Amino acid sequence: MRKTFILFALLTLITIKANAQVFKGTSLTEISTPNTPNEIQVKASKGLNLGNNVVIQKGDIIKGKVTDVVAPQKYHKNATFTFIPTEYTDSKGTVHKIEKEIKATYRQKMKPDFEHSEFGIGGSSDSMFVFSPSYIKNAKKILNGETREVWDDYQNRNTPWGKGEEISIKTNETIYFNFPDVE
Repeated sequence: MRKTFILFALLTLITIKANAQVFKGTSLTEISTPNTPNEIQVKASKGLNLGNNVVIQKGDIIKGKVTDVVAPQKYHKNATFTFIPTEYTDSKGTVHKIEKEIKATYRQKMKPDFEHSEFGIGGSSDSMFVFSPSYIKNAKKILNGETREVWDDYQNRNTPWGKGEEISIKTNETIYFNFPDVE
């Protein structure tokens, strides 16, 4: 009975349709969760069909509201927000209103963490020298008597209860959103 249930659950998960279109664009507005703007503009890097005869082409500029801003939380839950497009400007300069409210959630792109990365020299674990930029930075902080900041940084990065990360997107930086599928 248990094996049948597990098999049924796996088959259900496999057959569920993905319920999002991934949108890639270039931010024309600086976005950060501590100081979130009310409206942002994004230049489309690829086409997107939003339904109701709203088809965004590559290069179109989408303008919209920012809502549902959630600050980073414990247990490494990163900040997030929702983007609601209100209008877009096509390549000819014509502004088109978007009547239907479509909520797109910010999709975090995984970035390599070079600051906390390490590389080693040597063959055995006894003779191995490990270099990490964060090790040098933390050693300087300890020498300057800033041990509390070192502990806070370590706790946020390396413990299960650490705080998530803020969103910080500069102008002309790539941004991703999950738009709902067109029905």
